[in-house]
Amino acid sequence: MSDLSRFLLLLLALLGVAAPAQAYIDPNAGGMLFQLLAPVFAAAVGAWLFLRRWIGDQCRRLWRRLRGRPDA
Repeated sequence: MSDLSRFLLLLLALLGVAAPAQAYIDPNAGGMLFQLLAPVFAAAVGAWLFLRRWIGDQCRRLWRRLRGRPDA
C-alpha cells in the first residue's frame, strides 16, 4: 500500500468517527433568523421582478430595432 493510500484511508477513518456535539440552539434562534432573512428575501424578489421587466423591455426594443420596426 502506498503512502497516499494509507493517508487517504486514515483520513477517511477520522472523518467517519462521530463525536457527540455539545451544542444548544435557542428556541428563538429561528425567529431571529426569520427576521433577518425575510427582508433580504423580499428585497431580492422585488429586485428580480423589477429587473425582469426592465430587461424584457430592453430585449424587445432591441429585437424591434434589429427587425427594422419602429419603437411602439
